[in-house]
Amino acid sequence: MKKYLLIISIIILLISCKSTKTYYETGELKTKGRIDNKSKNGQWKYYHKNGKIYQIGSFRNDKEVGLWKIYHENGKLWQTGKFKEGKQDGQWLFYHDNGNREGIGNLSSGKMIGKWIWFHSNGNVYTERLYEDGKLMEIISCFDGNGNSLQKGTLKNGNGSLNSYDIKGNLLEIQNFKNGKIDK
Repeated sequence: MKKYLLIISIIILLISCKSTKTYYETGELKTKGRIDNKSKNGQWKYYHKNGKIYQIGSFRNDKEVGLWKIYHENGKLWQTGKFKEGKQDGQWLFYHDNGNREGIGNLSSGKMIGKWIWFHSNGNVYTERLYEDGKLMEIISCFDGNGNSLQKGTLKNGNGSLNSYDIKGNLLEIQNFKNGKIDK
């Protein structure tokens, strides 16, 4: 009797857990994962059009959970970090498509918190920034690709300007912030 119930339970589980795939219009595999009770559950893989992995991670009841990895089109790691109940949580690491680190920082319930450090593609520090509850509060430092200090802007307590530069130190953009958000 126990064997019979086990077999029925396995059959019901297999029927309710449907593997699904989606494809790009041109026929390449786009996503692969499992649907349980109309929700994404378990491991899911997303693919670039070139066939290389784009993202890999798990869902529970349609919400991202656990460790996720995101890749550049060339196959090199781009981002890695954890999700909790569908929101980024904990330390996230970012990498340029050449494999050098691009950034590191923490999130809580999907919002940037604490000190974030961003790097140029050559691996040298670009900028250090402070966040509170997802709001940019202060620019600690800003450097060109050779480590020369650059004018960071006037941002303090979430208000002021932020200067953005390329690796050579050429000013690309000045953004104004109000209460930690871009002022449009």
